Amino acid sequence: MEGRRHLVFFALIALLFAAGFYARGALGLEFSRESIEQLVAGLGWKAGAVFVGMVTFRQFLGLPSAVVLSAGGLVFGAVTGALLGGIGIIASAIFGYTIARGAGRELLRRRLGARADDFQRRADAAGPFVAGAATAHPAGPMTAFHWGSGLASVPVVPFVVGVALAAPFRASLYSFFGSTLFEPGTPRFYTASLVLVAVTLLPLAHTGIRRHLLSAFRSGPPDDTAGHASAREV
Repeated sequence: MEGRRHLVFFALIALLFAAGFYARGALGLEFSRESIEQLVAGLGWKAGAVFVGMVTFRQFLGLPSAVVLSAGGLVFGAVTGALLGGIGIIASAIFGYTIARGAGRELLRRRLGARADDFQRRADAAGPFVAGAATAHPAGPMTAFHWGSGLASVPVVPFVVGVALAAPFRASLYSFFGSTLFEPGTPRFYTASLVLVAVTLLPLAHTGIRRHLLSAFRSGPPDDTAGHASAREV
């Protein structure tokens, strides 16, 4: 029964990647903001829903969040792009958490062995904070921590609350930046660029934050247990 569950887990991940790459080919999506912009801009009233779906399943489409969220700001404007992007991030987090929690917890225990209990304690104590911080930070590997939180059985309510508070922040940064890409060289463009760089670098200058983020999952990084789907997020 346990082996069947693991087989279902890996089969589901493989199916999601296959579906993602098929959809990417069918839609003509490339690894660029321009291709996303052209696709979404031509969809009319369906554009918002398609964009949210793109953010939700971006890891299976092979698209980094920075590219997708910036394209949202360019197409929809800073405010609407941030709103849609935030919804997509939250949906993606809940999706990954649910799959990992339902199908992957025993896999984590088998792979980590005796270290699983230590990883569980660390995740229970710091999981919601770390997942929220990774979601909010523009360069945070949020997908790894979303899936890892499900594998580690981080409580669902703190996880959802943390992600829901952090997702709009990350989406807003990239959406604001994306909305200025038609205005290179303007004060608004430089402001958006400086804000994005500052928010990316300043937290990492704090020794305590660096130590906390690096040690929270030291016993077993989520991207080592959730598979390459988690490791693709940048």
